[in-house]
Amino acid sequence: MANFVRHIALATEQRIWPLLSRPETWLRSAATTLNVILVIALAWVLAGLTAAVLWNRTPSPIGTAPPPGPAAGESAMAQPADYAAIVAWHLFGRVETAQPVETAPVALPATPLNLRLVGVFFIERGADRALALIAEGNGLERGYRIGESLPGGAQLEQIQRDRVVVSRDGRQEVLNLPKLDEVGKASTSREMPPATEPEPATEPEPAIPPVEPASFRAPREVDASAVAARLRDSATTRPQALEDIAFASPYVRNGQFVGFRLRPGRDRQLMQQLGLSSGDVITEVNGSRLNNPMQGLAMLQELLNADQISVRVLRDGAEIPLTFSLGGPTIE
Repeated sequence: MANFVRHIALATEQRIWPLLSRPETWLRSAATTLNVILVIALAWVLAGLTAAVLWNRTPSPIGTAPPPGPAAGESAMAQPADYAAIVAWHLFGRVETAQPVETAPVALPATPLNLRLVGVFFIERGADRALALIAEGNGLERGYRIGESLPGGAQLEQIQRDRVVVSRDGRQEVLNLPKLDEVGKASTSREMPPATEPEPATEPEPAIPPVEPASFRAPREVDASAVAARLRDSATTRPQALEDIAFASPYVRNGQFVGFRLRPGRDRQLMQQLGLSSGDVITEVNGSRLNNPMQGLAMLQELLNADQISVRVLRDGAEIPLTFSLGGPTIE
């Protein structure tokens, strides 16, 4: 051991001290050694970056511990960029969107024609079956449907709940229902009950015969007490109780209101029990002819409160008198 120490000391004295005594020599050697170390370190870093690009692996920083597991590093690299978040930054500012402007309905002028809207039968889902009763001046009203011509050269375009829209010379005008204070009595629009069968457009209409005296044709008596009792019990909770028997729709021929055409109601057997058939037209109730729909609807709604009802029914071109006993069987 003593010999080894003496050998090192001798080598130091012979090799190191001469170098230290000449600075230009050992500084040149130190610079060369440092350059070699830097080149090796740079090559190692470039090798790690190349491996990361080729195998999609993130090199671990020098001097730091590796991640807990490979899944954490791989999931971080596989996560796509959140482009929605980038768009939300609004790098170029926000675009002010114009708010939609609600347009008010166009107010149509009242028609100057000498027409009077008497009543409206309006159907929400069947505008083609709606009916408007319009009179010229103080004349009798007639029924008009959409598309028909009106007196004065106008055409009926729309039928609404409280008015109708007509077109004249390419302009739209309105004809309103008269208010209560204008006519002294209420003029209301009614909902036309839906018919179960469409009315034929080209069906030839039979002529209405004159009313026959009672002595020539005795009325047929029908006991309707059971049906009336059933409807009276439900009329308080269901105002449309009569529709259990039949649906009634205005029957117009040549523009003139004739009566109410009947179609089977919700309970088809009730109509048969009363001796009525599909397509019958009620033209008279308790001796009063049905001249307009408003009068007829008022009569039909009061039927359940009567003890006896006499009607005339237009069937196959002839009027048939019927008497319905609502309070009990008829005793002869």
